This record gives sequence, structure tokens and C-alpha cells, in this order.
Amino acid sequence: MAIKNLIVFVPAYNEEKSIFNLIKEIPSFPNINQKVIVINDGSTDNTLAIAKKAGAIVISNKKNLGLGYSFKIGLIEALKEDADILVVLDGDGQYHPKHINKLISPILRDEADLVQGNRFLAGERYKSSLIKKLGNKVISIFLSKILLRLTEVYDIQSSFRAFNRSLATVLVKEIIGKYNYAQEMFIIASLHEYKIKQIPVQCSKRRYGQSRLIRNPFIHLIKILWVSFRTYLLFRVKCRIN
Repeated sequence: MAIKNLIVFVPAYNEEKSIFNLIKEIPSFPNINQKVIVINDGSTDNTLAIAKKAGAIVISNKKNLGLGYSFKIGLIEALKEDADILVVLDGDGQYHPKHINKLISPILRDEADLVQGNRFLAGERYKSSLIKKLGNKVISIFLSKILLRLTEVYDIQSSFRAFNRSLATVLVKEIIGKYNYAQEMFIIASLHEYKIKQIPVQCSKRRYGQSRLIRNPFIHLIKILWVSFRTYLLFRVKCRIN
């Protein structure tokens, strides 16, 4: 088997209490060259120094630019490192790195271009508030079944995912959102007919700090729907022009 390049990139904002252990718990794999890149999104704590101490390459934004923008920076840096497989891992420690093997295996076998973690398939191992669980489920059903007309319901809100270089080169051109990337990325992958698989992943409650995305569930929902419709409509317009 040819040696592959794996890049795990971690968007992080003020995650000094979780980032060190998170990086150290990322497993290594045979016949794979791997690097960890932390996108430090204008943190005001010691995230930068601690991530470097843990052995990661750190790219720092001078100010907080948003998760979507940090994701795109991660794509650019991973492609510069000649990544064959890319994994996104949140810096807050809610997803355990031990599951990376399950994410990348279908890509290594050429069975998928995108492998999506699904928290709902893990049952009671999805630790979150009832309102967040309900909101995530409603959004996932709406986007999977109504907007994209897929046969399965995917956990589109889950940010724990792996994908190949081919999809990354498309995303780096088409991702435009600064607020979030999860829905936009999934919709782009689906509309471009990339092979998508999903696996159950455990999601724990955040131990430190607060989510910077879901401070107001209603506003969060409106932003997600707007980004999703915009991404879908832009793709359809491009198809008609071409």
C-alpha cells in the first residue's frame, strides 16, 4: 500500500484547557505520514503556546474570524502539505480522536470520499442538552430528506468528519461562509455526487468553556438555513450557466 499523507486540522478558539490532551490522544497509523495543524482563531488565552508544546503546527489568525473562515484556512494549509486525507477535529474535546481510524478507513479503501460522524447512531453516547439534540435532528432530517433528497438521514451538524484530497480541492474553491462550514461542506459534497458514508461517533459534553456557535438557538437555526439555501441555490445557478 502506498504511503498516504494524513492531515488532522483542529479549529480552536480559547481551548487552552483541552487542546494539549486532544492533540496527544490523536493516534498514529501504519503506512501513513501524519501532521496535526491547529487553526488558532484569535485566541486570547494560551491555546497557541500549548498547541505548539503538544507538537502541532499552529496557524494563528490575528483576530477571531469565525469557524467557517478557520476551516478554509485549514483546507489551504492541508493542501499545501500535500494531504491525501483530511480530518477535522474540534478543539473542545467533545469528539474523541480514537475514532479517527473509523473515519479514514473507508477512504483508504476507496469506498467513500467523505465519511461523516453521526452522533445519533451512537445512541446514549451523544451527550448534549435536549434542545440541541432536537435542533440537530430537525436540521439533519430537513437537509438530508427534503433539500438533498437523500436515502439516509445524515448528522449534518456533526463536525467530526474525514474526506479526501479531491473533495478538499472543490471545497477550497466553493466554501464561502464565515459563520460555520458543516452544512455548506456537506451540501457541496452531496451536490457534486461524492461518495458519502457515515459512522457512529461518541460526542461528550463540553468540559470547559462555552460553545461560540449556539448562544442563541433561534439565531443559530436561521443562520444554518440561510447558509444551506444559499449554497444549494448557488450550485443550481452555476449548473444552469454551464
